[in-house]
Amino acid sequence: MVVESSQKLLAKQLLLAFSNLLPIGCLRVNVYCEQYEYKYNLLGGPLDMDIPLDIQNVLVLRVSKEGQLSNSLNDCKIEIRRRPSKNSNTPKLLERYKQLLLDKEVHHTVLDATIRSTREHWVAKAKLVYQMLRQKEILPDMHVNNIYHLVRGCTEQDRDVLNFWQGGLSKVYKESVIATINQLPQS
Repeated sequence: MVVESSQKLLAKQLLLAFSNLLPIGCLRVNVYCEQYEYKYNLLGGPLDMDIPLDIQNVLVLRVSKEGQLSNSLNDCKIEIRRRPSKNSNTPKLLERYKQLLLDKEVHHTVLDATIRSTREHWVAKAKLVYQMLRQKEILPDMHVNNIYHLVRGCTEQDRDVLNFWQGGLSKVYKESVIATINQLPQS
């Protein structure tokens, strides 16, 4: 995601808001950079940042002040300048976030708690899938696709999200899981 703005503070605020949707290990953020860089998944920059056209899976938002007095996102105009191509297989996590963010009846404190809970729930799913994928010795006949179906509420369309979140898991957690698996008695 790229946030374009002439105000660095506004770009930073919007990026930080979106960063709450992802686990910390998955974040690669640069709050303001003069030119597009591939290595960041959340990037802020100047208006009309030059983003190569061959990068198709990017959301570009422009945030600008509506009033002169405030530097708050509440008083801003947010425009979608470019969006990723539609995918017919929307992951359940994205559907859940969309449902929460578009529901005007949800109070902001409930929204915050629900987003945090949803994020942690999906981190737990990613950890479980990671553990199951590493237990080939215990489940040698288990096909990789079946592991995703064993995790409650996951479908094939959730695979990319779970793989991305697994990549964001901390090195310490991965090492502790591998150590635990290696300590299991061999059959």
